[in-house]
Amino acid sequence: MAWPLLAPLVVAAAPKIYEEVIGRPQKRERQARERLREEQKRAQQSEQRLAKLLNDLGYDEDEPAITEDVIKNARKTVGYDPKKKNIVFAGNVSVGKSSLINGLCNKGGDDDGAARVGSNQVTRNLARYEIPNHPEVVLYDIPGAGTQDVRAFRYYHDQMLYAFDTVVVVHDTTLTEADIRLLQMCIHSGKNCLAVRTKSDNHIRNYAYDKDCELEEAREIFLRETRHDIQSCHKEITAPWPEKEIRIWDYIINSRSVRTFMKGKPSPKEADTAYIDEFDFIFDLSPGLVINPND
Repeated sequence: MAWPLLAPLVVAAAPKIYEEVIGRPQKRERQARERLREEQKRAQQSEQRLAKLLNDLGYDEDEPAITEDVIKNARKTVGYDPKKKNIVFAGNVSVGKSSLINGLCNKGGDDDGAARVGSNQVTRNLARYEIPNHPEVVLYDIPGAGTQDVRAFRYYHDQMLYAFDTVVVVHDTTLTEADIRLLQMCIHSGKNCLAVRTKSDNHIRNYAYDKDCELEEAREIFLRETRHDIQSCHKEITAPWPEKEIRIWDYIINSRSVRTFMKGKPSPKEADTAYIDEFDFIFDLSPGLVINPND
């Protein structure tokens, strides 16, 4: 009979038969269960991060939802122009918002229509500014948060930041916790936002004095340390969304050089006022501010 001769072959093939008939389906089932557990774990972690973020932002569940009607009414209140890009400058007090707006508008602090600047000149109400020869853009200056106790959610809603096209968070040193929370509030709300670090000329001169070095060396040290700080802050800003590729630009500029740029002049040669991120910052505000359609 052939059976005794086939028996060794059957025995040898048994593991493969088991794998094909029984083992493989079981393996796929185990893998499916593992994937499901991983997905559930990620979903749970995401919910925990969101809950913590909303708590950090000072989220108020009693605040009415930001509907299309709410946005429409807010835009009427702030004077939103639907034919232009409406950019609002936010941040703490005395960080240089007004000086930056004046630089973009090519105005000095004492010029007619300039934003008020100075230690005693604090923006208390919404102010609107046009950039000469650039009718496609309108700028808004709003009161600074004034204190770290003003939660991002409250500031975002009270200042109706949802009414604007772009929110620019202005700061003059490292991003404070309030700045980071405001940027996170914008990201959470789907609002286009960016950050800008002002007064680079002052910082470079201070570095030169503190480190007893020339301006060129002070500039290199300042930029190296500041770029490192920007990377650290960026990680903190985007921490609630590890699964997403979020990029918040933090530009290094000074208002004097912004005004020089808006005049169409080349970069100053002095190390403290030479352009750093002025071109990129102004371009990202609106490409039309740096591109002459007649060129």
